[in-house]
Amino acid sequence: MQKVLLSNLGDWRSPLRESFFAPFSADDPMSGGLLGLHVVANLLTAIAYFSIPLMLIYFVRKRHGTPFSQVFVLFSAFIIACGVGHFLDVLKIWAPLSQLSVFEHALTAAVSCYTAIELYFLLPQFLSLKTPQELEEVNEKLQLEMRERQSADKVLNDIVEATAPVTGQDFFPALVEKLTLALNVKQIQIAEILNSQDPELSETLTLAAWSNPAFAEDVATINEIDDPAQPTTSYLRVPILDRNQQAIGILRVFHSEPTINREQATKIITVFASRAAAEIERKRALEKLNEANTQLANLNSQLEQKVTERTETLETVNSSLQEKIKQSRLTERALRESEDRFRSLLLNIPGAVFRCFPDEYRTMEFLSNRIEDITGYAATDFLNNRVRAFNELVYADDLQQLQAVAANLSAANATYQVEYRLTRCDGHLAWVFERGTGVFDANGQILYLEGVMVEITERKIALQSLEQERRQLRQLIQNMPVAMAMFDTQMRYVAYSDQWSQDYDLGAADLVGRSHYELFPELPEQYKKINERGLAGEVIKSDEDIFVQRDGQVRYLKWVLQPWYYSQDEVGGVVIVSQDIKDLVLGREAALEASRLKSSFLANMSHEIRTPMNGILGIAELLKNTKLSSQQQNFVQTLNNSAQHLLYLINDILDFSKLEAGEMRLEKTALDIVDCVESVAALLAVQAHNKRVELLTFVDPQLNQILIGDPVRLRQILTNLVNNAIKFTPEGSVVVRAILVDFGQSPEGESEVTVRIEITDTGIGIKSEDRHRLFQSFSQVDPSTTRQYGGTGLGLAIAKQLVTLMEGEIGIDSNAGEGSTFWFTAVFKGLDAVLGQPDLELRDILVIDALEVSRELIVEYLTAYDMSVDSSSDLIEGLVQIEQHQNYDLVLYSLPIFCGQQEQIRTVLNRLKDVLPREQLVVVISQVDYPSLKDWLHKQKIRHLIKPLQQQSLWRLLRNLDRAETIAPEENNLSLASQRFVRRSPEIKILLAEDTPVNQLVITNQLEILGFKKIDCASNGKAVLEMLQAKPYDLILMDCRMPELDGYDTTGAIRKQEKEGEMPVVIVAMTANALEGEREKCLSVGMNDYISKPTTIETLRVVLERVLDNYFPEDEELAIATESDQQDEDANKSDKKDVDPQQQAATTQNSPIDFQRLKHFYGEDIAFHRVMFKQLMSSLPQYLSGLEVAVAEEDLGQILYESHRLRGSVTTASIKNIPVLCNAIDDAAHDEDMGRIKILLADLKEKLNNVLQFLEDYLTDE
Repeated sequence: MQKVLLSNLGDWRSPLRESFFAPFSADDPMSGGLLGLHVVANLLTAIAYFSIPLMLIYFVRKRHGTPFSQVFVLFSAFIIACGVGHFLDVLKIWAPLSQLSVFEHALTAAVSCYTAIELYFLLPQFLSLKTPQELEEVNEKLQLEMRERQSADKVLNDIVEATAPVTGQDFFPALVEKLTLALNVKQIQIAEILNSQDPELSETLTLAAWSNPAFAEDVATINEIDDPAQPTTSYLRVPILDRNQQAIGILRVFHSEPTINREQATKIITVFASRAAAEIERKRALEKLNEANTQLANLNSQLEQKVTERTETLETVNSSLQEKIKQSRLTERALRESEDRFRSLLLNIPGAVFRCFPDEYRTMEFLSNRIEDITGYAATDFLNNRVRAFNELVYADDLQQLQAVAANLSAANATYQVEYRLTRCDGHLAWVFERGTGVFDANGQILYLEGVMVEITERKIALQSLEQERRQLRQLIQNMPVAMAMFDTQMRYVAYSDQWSQDYDLGAADLVGRSHYELFPELPEQYKKINERGLAGEVIKSDEDIFVQRDGQVRYLKWVLQPWYYSQDEVGGVVIVSQDIKDLVLGREAALEASRLKSSFLANMSHEIRTPMNGILGIAELLKNTKLSSQQQNFVQTLNNSAQHLLYLINDILDFSKLEAGEMRLEKTALDIVDCVESVAALLAVQAHNKRVELLTFVDPQLNQILIGDPVRLRQILTNLVNNAIKFTPEGSVVVRAILVDFGQSPEGESEVTVRIEITDTGIGIKSEDRHRLFQSFSQVDPSTTRQYGGTGLGLAIAKQLVTLMEGEIGIDSNAGEGSTFWFTAVFKGLDAVLGQPDLELRDILVIDALEVSRELIVEYLTAYDMSVDSSSDLIEGLVQIEQHQNYDLVLYSLPIFCGQQEQIRTVLNRLKDVLPREQLVVVISQVDYPSLKDWLHKQKIRHLIKPLQQQSLWRLLRNLDRAETIAPEENNLSLASQRFVRRSPEIKILLAEDTPVNQLVITNQLEILGFKKIDCASNGKAVLEMLQAKPYDLILMDCRMPELDGYDTTGAIRKQEKEGEMPVVIVAMTANALEGEREKCLSVGMNDYISKPTTIETLRVVLERVLDNYFPEDEELAIATESDQQDEDANKSDKKDVDPQQQAATTQNSPIDFQRLKHFYGEDIAFHRVMFKQLMSSLPQYLSGLEVAVAEEDLGQILYESHRLRGSVTTASIKNIPVLCNAIDDAAHDEDMGRIKILLADLKEKLNNVLQFLEDYLTDE
């Protein structure tokens, strides 16, 4: 087979021999037939070399901790290198790998050399390893030691088992026997040391000795080995120590051979030395006890001997002596009973009987078992300090006192008593009362202390508590931190505190027994009456009182007076406690200061928030008045709505903060319930009508009077409640009703009016279980409500607190899905002023309204005006009624929301034209429908009213029913007034003082829209003063908070610089501070009017129109009018075809109206004049009532405000004389002359009544 293999190899090698195989010489073995054997041998050798390292590595990894593991690694590397060499030998047959082979040999040489070096250094360690024989010897030694240890343990166990049950005299023989056998020694002795503290010099008494039978021949002649020089070669002496480490005995070990292990023997003997010591001590105690018993027996024996001798003597005596013997026996019996009683007393006495040595440990010689009840430790623990010394339990603070007892005793003064504390076993302290006697010898040296220890812990605690109560009671009054005094029924001092004497300056003299009225002869009568009420059993107190002392010093006191009793029903006197609350008063002042700082912070916050809000709202308003696309208009409207909503939230938060802090104060000014309710409804009507929700109002006609209250806060409550009703009503209606509940008088005698206002909606309603969440701060009925409807949850909370301030209540009646009725009551002060309305002529009126609740409210109003009213729910039915009746003076037709289109109204007119004149038809239209129908209605001269229907509008309609004029909405009046305002604006020079550039831009543009052209801007107060020096201005719009110099200081500087006799510049405050009192502050520093940010075009127009009318004389205003304005007015005059004859007649000298001035500013538009006069008639009584209220309360700031408001109204309407009186009232208010103000007010009322009468006549006549 080898030949076949070689022949095959030869076959396939032949073609490549020269290029692939290395050349072989002729004598090379490979040239023969050994090539295959060479390949196989080298491969097998290489495989073997590779497997050996793998097995070595496996062995090292599995056998952790194998020594010299690096040798295995190096050896493995060496073998691997050898294997690689053999593998290369195979490859060299086919390839010339001589260089690789050289490298392999070099690597093998390096590994081999490194391995040899490592072996050289490790060889000493290899040689230091123990041989198996040496390891075996070590193992045998360890086993021998273990056997010896086990033997020693067995010896110990044997000795313990043998001696454990043995006590007394049997213990010592057993101990020496077991120890002798255990130690395998010749003999062991145990001896007691007698009568000496030095074991070396004392005598000894052998208690036991035992000789080992194994050494009988050596011990035969030795009964007791006293001298180590006797035939022994090993002697071991171990002292026996008591608990005080004093030697009380000796253990001796004798042996005849030196093989005893002294160390081991000493350890074993020491283990049992303590047990031997205990037994020696026990032996001594028993000996003492036996000695005592022996003495007792001797005494008994002597006694019996004497009795016997006496008996023998008595036997020789007569029978009478027998009786004495009997008595003697009875005496003996009594003695025994006495002894029994003594033992019983000793056991049952409530204390521990003791006898102790007067040493530092108080070593107890005798101690009864009662000590365990006191300390928790057994009495035997203390005997001879066996377990613990008695003084170890004495509390450290009491130890010195107890140790001094023995030192202070003498034979003449041997008794003592002492109290001290012991530490119980549970760690608590026990009080002990010890009473004892010192026992002295003939030389006067103390031997023992004998006595009894009684636990007095409870008594001590009780005494401490009693003493503490007594001490507290003694010091309660004397050291009371407040002034306190105790009096008897005659108001004589029983006890008093030092503070009482100090506070009332009574000196250091004793006051007990002295009369309180003697010390305070000028005591006011009110205090004497209070004392009498206290003596009658009444408890009286005052949280704050002012007491004037004899030296005139005023003190703030808080006091309480209450009776004290001798018995349950007998008053013994009174106790008065007073406390100086000066610090509390100062604290209150500090709190007020903190409140002021908080108000300042809120003012700053209001300013900082409202200032940028003014820019946002102003820019939005300006954008709205520019040409924008429909989408852009929507964007601007969204921006404006969002900013307004944010402003409302800011106002709510500020109001809530003031309410929570109790800083909200209601104004007391003239209030018209009708105006408050209807103005809120008009404000929110568009919001309701956009949802197709009818918003209706009804005010009880009995409330047609001026009241005293806060109209701003009443409108705020109404706005919150009505806004909520609209928000939560998807369809249907919201009805606001104001009803007179009560008309009475307050305790002060003032007239009071209680009003109930209800807001009823047809909305989603509220579940009964959810109502408790209402009226809570930041709370809504359901969290989903916020997501769906929005809101902060503050509105109702604010409303509730405002209603509370108005002395009213607020509540709700509602069911889920059935709508809600929010209601509240409020109490207002009444006035005599009533908004009287002349009687109206009886009319027949038909009301057509599809909404039942709206129809009923209109009918109720008309019925209150004494009208004859029919009603119908739809137009067809109404037409039938018109045809049947044919005498209706008026048909009031209410159109549904979003149905007021021209075509529908034409349809109505066509149906009505044959049965009813157009003049007798009045259409009621929603606010959302009115803008699209306004021009057409005026063109067609159709009478119309706007929802929600108002009392005044309805009353004017009925009053002017026979006139052929169209009832114009209020916005027409405003537009006419605005036109007149703009006509006189261009020449007014305005300086705008505003530090915010955005607000400068906004307000400047708003003023330009109003027609003002000459506008300059200043960024701070200093710039204002500089610009005023450069040129004059007619009007300054002054921001109150500016850098460098604010608006208040700037105004003060301007007023100081103004020269007497020259026209003062008009200053209007602009402030973002919405807090109460800001308007009064602005007026007090010299500003003429006030406008709150954010400003709108309308608010600017209203304020500036009032300012121009109030503060510019007629001739100056005439100069302002431009030539083109005059030409327009002349043209209007020439075009006017009819002039009101009543007006012509009224332009006489006696007329209260300056018609010439009226024509100059407003032209000859008679319709406008009439509308303005109607509005003036409705507002003048309210303004006059507000002024009367301010004068009655002597509120100078409010007087100035009401005077300004009244002057602005009458000046606008060109009323003569009244502005002069208002100016005079202003001057008197600045001078704080209330007498002059009241005189001027009387004159003003008379002239205003004349004005009202004139206007009534003027408007009544055609």
